[in-house]
Amino acid sequence: LGLADKYQGFPEIDGSVQEVEAIEDGPRPFKAFLDVGLKRTTTGSKVFAAMKGASDGGVFVPHSESRFPGYDTESKELDGDTLRDYIFGGHIAEYMRSLKEEDEERYSAQFSRFIKAGISADDLEGIYTSAHKAIRADPSFTPTEKKADAKPRRLQTPLNAKQRKDRVRQKIEAFKRAQEQQ
Repeated sequence: LGLADKYQGFPEIDGSVQEVEAIEDGPRPFKAFLDVGLKRTTTGSKVFAAMKGASDGGVFVPHSESRFPGYDTESKELDGDTLRDYIFGGHIAEYMRSLKEEDEERYSAQFSRFIKAGISADDLEGIYTSAHKAIRADPSFTPTEKKADAKPRRLQTPLNAKQRKDRVRQKIEAFKRAQEQQ
């Protein structure tokens, strides 16, 4: 369709809510409607984060700002700094800091992969920024290589009635033998 060149989206992530507008002498932007299915539509849900990403990427998704983090229902305004903080993982960094102060053991269990990779709370915004830049540079999907050493999990086949009765009989016999030896 060639819309990717015409509708670049919003490269600057500042926490504002914007919608893609049509070019006067060109085709309209790709239009998508958010279908949440059975997902609960609570404020700050991941569904709305995905919608915000698509909207910032140049897809026209009709929406309002009322479901984003930082929206104040009393003043009916969106705090752009709070939304930007959430986009760049500020709420996660804040939680990491508070958990590290309160309960070091729980922190090391919950953020073990972060610790193993050497990621601290202060590094999160930089990681998200570099991820945004990498997506802007090459948005095409690249499948990851699956681990060859990972064995497929095989579920145990259920036993039929005869096998279950035989298993119970064997357990009873083993119990009786153990009682006789004592």
